[in-house]
Amino acid sequence: MAFGGSRNVRPLRDNVGMSDSSIATARQAIVSGLALLRAELSMAGGQDLVDNVKFLKSVSRQVDHDSLRSIARLDREGVFAEHGVYPAPAVADLLRCGRGESRRLVALAASVFPTGLDGQRLEPKLPVTATVLAGWEIDQAHAEVIERELNTGAARRLDPGRWSAAEAQLADWARTYRSDELARMARGLIAQLDQDGPAPDDDESQVNELHLAKSRDGVGGRVRGQLDSATFEVLARAIGALAKPVADENKSLGERQADALGEICEHALDEGRLPVEGGERPHITAVLDYEALREQARGLILDYGGAVSAADVRVLLCDARITPVVLGGQGEPLDVGRSRRCATPAQRKAVAARDRGCAHPGCDRPPSWCQVHHIVSWQHHGETHVQNLVMLCRTHRVSRMRLRGSDVEARIA
Repeated sequence: MAFGGSRNVRPLRDNVGMSDSSIATARQAIVSGLALLRAELSMAGGQDLVDNVKFLKSVSRQVDHDSLRSIARLDREGVFAEHGVYPAPAVADLLRCGRGESRRLVALAASVFPTGLDGQRLEPKLPVTATVLAGWEIDQAHAEVIERELNTGAARRLDPGRWSAAEAQLADWARTYRSDELARMARGLIAQLDQDGPAPDDDESQVNELHLAKSRDGVGGRVRGQLDSATFEVLARAIGALAKPVADENKSLGERQADALGEICEHALDEGRLPVEGGERPHITAVLDYEALREQARGLILDYGGAVSAADVRVLLCDARITPVVLGGQGEPLDVGRSRRCATPAQRKAVAARDRGCAHPGCDRPPSWCQVHHIVSWQHHGETHVQNLVMLCRTHRVSRMRLRGSDVEARIA
């Protein structure tokens, strides 16, 4: 049989078990004994079958342990090297198993039956595991779990005393629990012992990234990104403070969090703390087609956000710095209006002093997180004076059309 799929290495014999030696006689005795056991069990039932399952499991554990011993000896005695192959590919060819399984077998064999550079046997790397495995108390799968989990980065950070204690604890648990249960318990135990985690790395690569993409239908867009722990903490706390459910809202958590993010960004724009764009603060440019404007269309196009509805137009026009740009049929600018604010700074101060924040009943948003809006809308000939202005937060300005004049007037009074 060729190791590793190579035709240029010397094959081992395929006729194992065919020799007249005492080894062949011993192997035949095992086969004969199992055949006799099968015959005796053909008429058995109940407890005999239960006991047989346990017995065969014990035999299987012995066979697995002896296989590990043989793999370790093949490696230690240079048989793999003699044939010009590495241990894992050689074992995969011998057992007709996958490379992943063969690597696990070789690693486990090296941990249970380790050798030095001179080929001499050393004390097992997993002494307690080796003992219970040799006593046929645990499965090979249990030993593989212990070997794998104790070679993780977290396990290698443990001092020798804790590492040895963890190995002893896992070997003891292996006597009672399934291998999948042992794996979960091992991860929990190591995490508990490695509470400090890895040492901080000053050269750790930056993981902050944020991508903004317009929606294909031209309405709004999508946000995708990844944040490091500190940045995520800041963002989560800021959004969480503004995303608390309001009694009269029927919004999901995702909708409330999106509204909160928009409110935070608007607040940053209003405060004037952001860098300028082309010598001025960032503001919205509303682009209206001349024909659509002549036909009294109820929407417009934004620089980044795409198309917006009539309701969004009215929200923007109430308390935002707008530069209207009217386009002709060929897309050329026909008129670029001057940037202005509908409510003057003096009017905003007066409304803030009167409303003391959002005028929606039960809302406690302060003036710094609110904007001034018309009670009777501007498009319906509402005048821009203090008696027709009201302060609303972002959440309640979106639904302000549901507010009755009496509700606002009661708060103003």
